[in-house]
Amino acid sequence: MEIISVGLLTLVLLSIASVHVYWGLGGVWPGKDPQSLARTVVGGPAGMSPPPAWACFGVALALALAAGMVLAFVDVLTLPLPTGWLRWGMVALAVVFLLRGVGGYFMERLRPSPVGSPFVRLNKRIYSPLCIVLGLLAWTLMRSQNV
Repeated sequence: MEIISVGLLTLVLLSIASVHVYWGLGGVWPGKDPQSLARTVVGGPAGMSPPPAWACFGVALALALAAGMVLAFVDVLTLPLPTGWLRWGMVALAVVFLLRGVGGYFMERLRPSPVGSPFVRLNKRIYSPLCIVLGLLAWTLMRSQNV
C-alpha cells in the first residue's frame, strides 16, 4: 500500500505542478482564453485575468518541492534535511491539503463566486475532493513510517 501511496501522491503533485507551469507559460486549458481560464480555475468574475506567471510558477515550484519531500520521506530521494523536518513537512502537507479540501466546500460563503462560474461546480466535484485525497494520502504515508 505504501508504494501505491507514494507513487500516486508524487504523480499527482507533479502533474498538478506541470499544469501550473503550462499556465505560467500562457496556456489556457481548461478554458478557451485567459478570462475563461480564470473563471474555471480561480472562480473570478467575467473578464477577470488569470493569476500572473510568477504566481503559477511559484505554485508549481511548491508542488514539485512537496513531491520531492514525499520521495525523501521514504528514502527514494536524498535531501539535506533532518528526518524530523521531513516528518513535520509531511504533517504540513497533509494539513494544508485537508484544509483546502474541506474548506473548498465552505468557500462560497467566504468568497462568493459569480453565479454560473464553472469554478463552483469543479471545486465541489474535482478540486476539493482531490485535495482531501491528497491530504489523506500524505497523512497515511506519514503515519505508516516509523521515523
